[in-house]
Formats: sequence, C-alpha cells, structure tokens
Amino acid sequence: MTCSANVFFFRNLCLILFVVLSYFVLAEKLHAQDWKDLTVNDLLVMRKLIVASHPGALDSNNESFADWVERGYLEASQLSKRVNSRKDSQAVLNFYIAGFKDGHVGLNQNNPGNSSWAGFILDMQGQKFVVKHVAQNWPIPLPPMNSTVVSCDSKSVHEILKNEISPYVDRRLNLKSTWLHLAKQLTVDDANYPVLARVLSKSCLVVLPNGARQNFTLLWQEDRGQLEAFLRQPQPPQTLQNLGGGRYWIHVSNFMPSAAENASLDKMLDVIKSINDAKLVVLDTRGNRGGNSLVGAEILSALLGSPLVKGLDGPSRAYAMWRVSPFALSTLNKALTTMESDYGKNSEAYRFVFGLTQSMELALHEKKDWLRQPSTSSVDQEGSRGVNAQGFKGKLALVTDSFCASACLDFADVVLAVPGVVHLGLSTSADTLYIDIGSQTLPSGAQFWLPLKVWRGRTRGNNQSYDPQFVFDGDINDTAAVQKWVLDNL
Repeated sequence: MTCSANVFFFRNLCLILFVVLSYFVLAEKLHAQDWKDLTVNDLLVMRKLIVASHPGALDSNNESFADWVERGYLEASQLSKRVNSRKDSQAVLNFYIAGFKDGHVGLNQNNPGNSSWAGFILDMQGQKFVVKHVAQNWPIPLPPMNSTVVSCDSKSVHEILKNEISPYVDRRLNLKSTWLHLAKQLTVDDANYPVLARVLSKSCLVVLPNGARQNFTLLWQEDRGQLEAFLRQPQPPQTLQNLGGGRYWIHVSNFMPSAAENASLDKMLDVIKSINDAKLVVLDTRGNRGGNSLVGAEILSALLGSPLVKGLDGPSRAYAMWRVSPFALSTLNKALTTMESDYGKNSEAYRFVFGLTQSMELALHEKKDWLRQPSTSSVDQEGSRGVNAQGFKGKLALVTDSFCASACLDFADVVLAVPGVVHLGLSTSADTLYIDIGSQTLPSGAQFWLPLKVWRGRTRGNNQSYDPQFVFDGDINDTAAVQKWVLDNL
C-alpha cells in the first residue's frame, strides 16, 4: 500500500513538474517572441523617424546615408530573427545605429541589465592594447598592469575589435578615439553595447612588462561595482583653479548646467574676467559631454573678450539648414521652454530659439523641406554674462579627452583658432555635419535620438577629430597627474 502510494505520489509529482517546466519553457518562448516583435517595431519607428525628420535622408551630398537607411534596416531586420532577449534586441538596434557613423544618433535603454567582464580593462597606446585597470580579488590570475594583450582565442585583438565588436558599437575606425573606446570592450560584455550572440573569449596571449609571453585563462563574471569607474567618463566640477605664479586651470566640463550650476557659472565668469594679466590659462574639457554651445561661448568671451572670439568664430561661411518636420518643431518648442527657464524671455538665446520656432512652424505650414537658420554666431547669443572688453593675452592651452564631441568640439574649434594655443591630452571624438538632436520613445520604451539640422561650409570636416600636439599615456581621469604632465610640457 505504501509502495503504491509512493508510486502514485511520484507520478503526480512528475506530472506537476512537467506542467510547470512546460509553462516556463512556453513563457520563455513567448517572452523571446515579444522581444522579436518589439525589435521589429522599434526598427520600423526608427526608420520612419529618420526618413521623415533626419536631414541626411534628403541630403544630396550624402548618398551613402540614404543607402544605409534602407540597407541597414534590411540587415537589422534579418538579425532581429535571432533576438531572444532585451540584450539581443538592443544589440540589433545598436547595429542599425552604428551604421550611420554618427555620435548624434543613439539609444538609451531604461534598464539595460548588468554588464560582465574578465577582470581587467585595456587601453590603446600607439598600436598596442595595454592592460590599464585590474580588478581586486579576482578568483584567477590576471595580466599585470602595463602588459600587452596580443590575441585572444588565436585571433588578434585588432581583428576581434574590428570584425566582431565595432559593428555594434562604433564603425568610425578612422578615429583614434574609436579605438580607445573599442579597446575597453574586448574584456567587457557591456550591457549598454551588447554584441548579438557574442562568443566570449576563453584565453588571451599576453606580453608581460618584462617581455615574457604568457597565456591567461579568462573568467567572466557579472560586475559587482568596480566596472563603472573604469568605463564611464567622470565629470570634474566646472571650476577655476589658481595654480599660483599667474597660472590658472579652468575646468570647462559642463555645457548642460542646471539652474544651480548656472548660478555657479555666473560667479566663475566674473572671476575669469579678472585674470586678464595671467601668464597661462589651461582650458580643460575632460568630462565635457557636449550640450549647449552658448556655455562655451560665454566662457571664451569672459576669458578672451567678445571681439576676439567673434573674430575667431565669425570668418567661417558656415550656415545651418534644418530639416522641416513636426518632430523638429516639437523639439524646438521643448528647447524654447528650457531657454526660458535657464536664460529668461529677455535673453538673446531665448529670442533666437523663439524666432527659429516660429520660422519652423511657418515652413511646416508651407510644406517646405528646409529651413535656413539665421547666421547668428553663438557669441552673439551669449548675452551679457561673458562680456570682457579687454581679454586675456597670455599663453593658452587646451586639454581634451576622447569623449569631446558636439558642443565640446564647437568650443575646441574656437580655442584652436587662437594663435599659439597648445593642444594636449587625447584625440577628440568627432561629429558628422548633422547636429542638434531630438528624442522619441520607441515601442520598447527605449529613447532614440537623432540630429535635425546639417552644417554647410563648416571648417571642420565630417567626422574630423582634433589630435593633440602632446599625447597623454596615463589615466586621463587622474586630474593631479594630468595637471603635472601639462605644466611640465608648457
């Protein structure tokens, strides 16, 4: 009797387990199908928005853009058939985005998940991939600092980054900054930049600092808090430091100031106006993520004087053309609200955006394709905060990192036009001729952003970076080390 009861119990238990397991397998399949469907819908919305609102879709000077809009969409749609998770979905969307080779086309996921890594991070020095960060308390031996990684799983590092990772992260392989960023991805399975069906390397061949060659087995683990500091770009507070001896260091790190930060900026501008007799001023853009070019114009006008800055900014025959679209009008309306909050309705900045918004509304009503932006220098828009009648006349230096793009590059355009300026640090990133972004929420909940206007006749070319005269080979985020190195080279 007991035996029969046990048999009956185990049969029922097996039946229950079978039903439960079947449910979870089915649920997982449904979940995977959901992500496939969301990916297809996201791609469709992205493509429609690009066709309807991106200046490149109508740009006769850039036929390769229109080609990728369609060809990239088809390739990404094929990849979407292999999607089984949120991570896979983001990889496919990033694949489509990377094909535009434009830092102003991008994606933000609300919850991308967790990254994993192999316990060490690479940097690129010359043509070598060097270990720059090593985890604490890793379960297996790791390559020591300043070792050179030659290959992983019998494939060169260069080959892996170019063929396997770059298509999903950044395809601008002509830029030094791209390789610096790709190098970090070799030993990181980054939740923000996943690679579809990535096969993680199992071992790497390393040249040790003493010249010996050694194979290291890789153990991949989910990040527990160390990775963030190695991958992300810290933003030093936007301040002015008096280094003594007539030397000043200005952290030009924030072109997206909040209301409170704007108040601090006002105070900093007042101090900058008073250092006209300084011997040396270093403009340090490390941590600058772009934003509002007016902030950079204010800082330069406070330092160099508005007449000089206008002279450096003005000779260019560049002008901007907006792609006329409902999306552009909506974006300008949001910008107008921000300008009112940050600068007030009586400011030149607000009046400029207000006029542009009105013109966009009229152009949309008249069914025009393009709207030419008034040829007003950003210096003309910066109002009274940055006015300096005299201006600093001493030695000027610029420090950049590999993230400097967008408004940071606009700032560098003017600084590097100053006679005698010295450029130090790392090669900057680069922009296409398409700028000024708007964003839209995709069906998956991710935020997709894209540029809305195109420069014509800009002095700096399409995806052109600035390479410094003096290249820093240490940790670019170590302010004390960077300051010592800069002062030693000036």
